[in-house]
Amino acid sequence: MVTTMNSDSDNNVPVDPVNDSTDESPADQAPEHGPVDTGEPAAGADLDLPPVEAPSGRFIAQLFLIPALIVGGIIGLFLLFSWSGSQTQDWQTLIVSLGRDNAHRRGRAFHDLAQLLNSGKTTETGTPLGQHPPLATALSDLASRTLAEQPGPEEAADHLQQVVLLVRLLGLLDVPGATLPVLDRSLSDGQDPAVRQAGLQALASVGKRAIDREAPIDESSLVSRIDGILSGKEPDLRRDATVALGTFSSETAVDRLDSLLDDSDEIVRYNAAVSLVRRGRMQGLSVFRDTIRMATEDRESLDLSKPDSKSEIEAFEQRWLLLQLTLKAIGNLSDSLPDSERTSLVKAVTPLAGDDTPARIRIDAKRVLQRLER
Repeated sequence: MVTTMNSDSDNNVPVDPVNDSTDESPADQAPEHGPVDTGEPAAGADLDLPPVEAPSGRFIAQLFLIPALIVGGIIGLFLLFSWSGSQTQDWQTLIVSLGRDNAHRRGRAFHDLAQLLNSGKTTETGTPLGQHPPLATALSDLASRTLAEQPGPEEAADHLQQVVLLVRLLGLLDVPGATLPVLDRSLSDGQDPAVRQAGLQALASVGKRAIDREAPIDESSLVSRIDGILSGKEPDLRRDATVALGTFSSETAVDRLDSLLDDSDEIVRYNAAVSLVRRGRMQGLSVFRDTIRMATEDRESLDLSKPDSKSEIEAFEQRWLLLQLTLKAIGNLSDSLPDSERTSLVKAVTPLAGDDTPARIRIDAKRVLQRLER
C-alpha cells in the first residue's frame, strides 16, 4: 500500500494529512481572546509620573527647629532642677559634705556654701548667714579638726586642698570669736605655704569688712604672727601679710606698716603705702611719687621691646603692673587727699599723659589727672 505525502515545495515542511496545516507551537499561535498583557507599557506611551518638588523652608525649619526646642526644654528643666536643688540645701548639709572624703563632693559643697554666704541670705530671725554664730562655729570646728590631722603621703595632696577650701570659707564669715583663732592657727610656721596664704587672704577679707562695719577685730594675737611672716623670705606671703596688716587699727600695726615703706620689695612698699594713705597717713604718698618719678625719668622701663630674657620680662611686667596700680590708687584716694597733695601729684603725673608714653599708661594717667583736678 502506497501512502501519498503532500509537501510544500518552497520550504519542505511536512503537511499533516488530516488537518492539512503546519504544526505551530503554542507560543506561535495567536491567542483566542485578544492580545496578552505583558505588564510593560506599549512603545510610544507617555509615562504619567507625579512631579518632584523641593522641600519648603517651613518643612526644613520644622525638621530641625522642633527637635532643637525639645532638647533645649529638657536641658532647661535639668538646669532649673539643679539650681533649685543647690539653693534649697541648708548650710548644715553643706558643712557635712565639706567633711567628706570625696573630693568632688567637697568641691561642690565649697562652691555652694560660698555662693550661699555671698547671696545675702538671712536666717529666720533676719541674721545674715555670714554672721550666724552656729554656722561659724560648725565651720570653724571642722577647719580646726582638719588642720590638726596628720595625713599619710597618699592623702597629703587631697588633705591640703580640703584645708585650703575650709580656710577660704572662714574668710567669708564675720563672727571673729569663732573664726580668728582658727585663722591664727593657719598662719603658724608648720603649715603649708598654700594654707598660710589662704589664711592671710581670709584675714584680710575679714578685716576689710570689719572696717566697713566700724567694728574693729581683736588683733592682739595676730599682729605678732603676721610680723613673723613679714620677717621671712617668702615674697608672696610677705605681700599678703602687708595687706592683712593694713586692716588692723592698732598703733603697733600702723608703726609696722610705716617701717615697710622702705622695704626691698616694691609690692610690699605699695601695699603698705595704700593702707597708710587710707588711714590719712600721708607719708605713704612718697612711695607713689617714687614709682611715678622712676617711670618718668626712665622711659625705657616702659618700652615693651626692651626686655629679652625671662628675668627681664618678669621685672618689666612687675614695673608695669606697679605703675598701673599706683595710678589707680591715686585716683581712688584722690577725694580724701589735701589740696596741697593733689597739686603735687598732678605735677608728678602730668608727664605720663604725654604722647611719648605707651597708650595704656597714658590713658590711665589722663583719668587720674581728671580726678585730681576736679
